[in-house]
Amino acid sequence: MAEECYTFTFPVLLVPPPGSGEQYRHLLTTEYEYAPPERVKVSSLEDRALDAVRHGAHLLKIASDSTMLVDIWELIEPRPPTTGTPDDMENAYEIINEDYLKKKAIHLSHFRSLNGLESENIIALLTIPHPAPSNTPLAVMHEVNESDAQIRREGIAADARKRVSPSAGASLTQRVLTQRETRDDAVYNYRPPELIPPPITIYHPVFAKFLQLMAEPPDPTHEELGQAHEFVCLASAYYRDEAGRIENLSRNLNAAVYNGILGIQTLSYKSSKLAPDGVVFSQKTPSGFSTIAAITEVKAEIGEGGSDPIAQAECAYVAIYSSEEARHIREVSCCPALLIGMAGPNIIVSGAVFADNIIAQTLTDYISVIPRLNGNNRSPFDDAGYRIAHLFRALKECTHNLHVYYSQLVQTMTPPLVPPPAGVFVGRPRARVSAGASRTLTSPSFIGPHFTTYHDSEGEEVALTYRARLQPYLPMKAVFVAEAKSRSGTEKVVVKFAHTYNREAHKLLANAEPSQAPKLRYCALEPSVGMWVVVMDYVESSELGVDDVLKETVHIESLRVALKKLHSQGLVFGDLRPLNVLIVDDKVVLIDFDWCGKAGEARYPSDIILEGETWHSEVQRGGLINQAHDEYHFYKLTSREL
Repeated sequence: MAEECYTFTFPVLLVPPPGSGEQYRHLLTTEYEYAPPERVKVSSLEDRALDAVRHGAHLLKIASDSTMLVDIWELIEPRPPTTGTPDDMENAYEIINEDYLKKKAIHLSHFRSLNGLESENIIALLTIPHPAPSNTPLAVMHEVNESDAQIRREGIAADARKRVSPSAGASLTQRVLTQRETRDDAVYNYRPPELIPPPITIYHPVFAKFLQLMAEPPDPTHEELGQAHEFVCLASAYYRDEAGRIENLSRNLNAAVYNGILGIQTLSYKSSKLAPDGVVFSQKTPSGFSTIAAITEVKAEIGEGGSDPIAQAECAYVAIYSSEEARHIREVSCCPALLIGMAGPNIIVSGAVFADNIIAQTLTDYISVIPRLNGNNRSPFDDAGYRIAHLFRALKECTHNLHVYYSQLVQTMTPPLVPPPAGVFVGRPRARVSAGASRTLTSPSFIGPHFTTYHDSEGEEVALTYRARLQPYLPMKAVFVAEAKSRSGTEKVVVKFAHTYNREAHKLLANAEPSQAPKLRYCALEPSVGMWVVVMDYVESSELGVDDVLKETVHIESLRVALKKLHSQGLVFGDLRPLNVLIVDDKVVLIDFDWCGKAGEARYPSDIILEGETWHSEVQRGGLINQAHDEYHFYKLTSREL
C-alpha cells in the first residue's frame, strides 16, 4: 500500500528594504512533502524556501550567496486563490505588508510542529539584508558591518524603552507578550525555547569565574561561615511581606557579599523609573550614567508578589541598560551584570549582557537556604552554612570583578561632545535604519567575545578583532568572523566557541594534502570562557543546501578520502549533514568537529533534533556514534557506497 504523503504548497515573498515604500514581491511558489507519522517542524519549511530561492536565484535576479533570512507566517484567513500567472500572483499578495501581518497573521516558531497547520494559510517571507556594494573595500565593509551591528543594538534599546515598568513587565501576562522571537527586545534566556542565547561566558570572564567558584569552591573562612550561618537563620524565617524580608536580611547580606546588594534603590531615567530591591553601583561614565554590577529582586515567598524575582531582575536590567542615559556605555561594552532573585528562603543567580541581543542565563538553580539532610557527614545547619558561604564567596568575588571592570573601562572613555541622540528606527527587525546614527560621536563597534588574544604554535601573540557573526540569523551560534593580527600579518579567521570539540580530528584533515578542513590556528579549552575556543582560517566556499547532494565525481571522491582518513584512525564524524560540507574548488572541506570522536566512545547529544532530519535508523539520543552512521550519510550525500 502506498505511503500517504502530506504536501505543503506555499508562496515565498520578498520583504522590501526598510523605508523603500515598495510592496512585498512574490518570488515563487514551492512545495514541501512529508509522510506521517514523521514529526516535522516549521524549520523544514524555512529550509525548503531557502533551497528553492537559491536554486532559482539566477531567474529571480538574486545573488545566490546573499545572506537570506526566512520567516514562516500563518494567515488567519486562507490565501486568495490564484491562477499562477505573474500578474495574478502580484495582485493576490499586494495586501501583504507589516500592518497586515500584525493584525491578521501569526509568526511561527522554528520548533512548531506542522501538525494542525493548513497549507493554504502558510506564507514564507524572505529578507535579504542590504549588502555593501561588491566593489566596497574590505576595510570599509567592516565599518559598515560594525555600524549596522551598533544601529541594531540601538534599535533594540529603543524598543525596550517602550516597555512597561519592570514590576509590571515581570508578570506572566507581560512575559507572554515580550518573550517572543519576533520581538527585537526579547531577552534570550531559553524561555520559550526559541530564544536560545549563545553562552554568556563568551562575553565576559566573570561568568565563567562564577561557575568555577561554585563548582570548585575554596574553603570558607571562620568569618564567612559565621555570616552564612546568620543568613540561614534569618532567611529561613517567615516575614509578612517582602519589605520585612529585605529589612531583616539587608545588613547581613550587604556585609557578607557587597554593599548595596540588598536595599531598595530608586533609579530614574528619561524612559522609566524603577526601584530594584538591591543595586551595586560601580563607576560613573563621563556622561553621568552610573554603571551597575548587580541587581537584586526579592519576593516574600515563592508565589508571592505576582512574578518570579529573577524575571523582575531581568526586566530591571533591560530598563537600566536600554535607557538613553546608558548609550555611552553600550557603545563600548556588553554591559555585564549579575542578577539575583530571592523568593522566600531560596536564591537564584543569573548573568546578563547586552550584546547583539539582550541575554540572560541562569548560573545556579534556586538554592534553598533551608537546612536539609544531605548525606555528607554534616548536620543540616552545618551543611546549609557551607552551601551559602560558597554562594556568597562567588557573588562577592564576581561583583568585585565587575566593579573593577567598569572602573577601568570608564577611565578609557571620553565625554560626549553633545548628548547622544535617540535613534529613530523604521523597518522590520534585523534591517533597521537609524536617523541619528550618523550623528553619534563615539565610533560604533561590534560588541563581540572577550577572548581577544592567543599565542600561536610559534609562541607569537595574535590579536583578534571581531567583525561580525558568521550566521547572524542564528543567535545561538557562537561563531564569529574576525581578523587575526600578528607581526606576520593580518588574516581573516573564524572563531568558534564550542562545549566539546575534537582537535585531533580537525588537525588530521587540516594537515592532509590537500587539506580537507580549515587551517587550525588555535584550539584549546579556555578557562576564562569555560568552553573550547577554535580559531581557524575563513574558507571561501560554496555551501550545500539542506536537500543538496554532491554531483561532481571529484567532490564525491574528496569526501570519500576525508571519511576514510578519519575511520582509519578509529574516528567517527557523526554529523555528516550538508551544512557541514563545504565545496572548495575541486575538493570538499569538513567543518564542525563537535561530535567527532573515537568509534565506540563518542555519543550523540541528548538535544539532537531527530524530527525532520533523516538519520540512520539506529541513531538515538545519547547513543553511540559508529562508522555505519557516517557511511549512511555518505550515501545520502553521494548516492554511492563509501
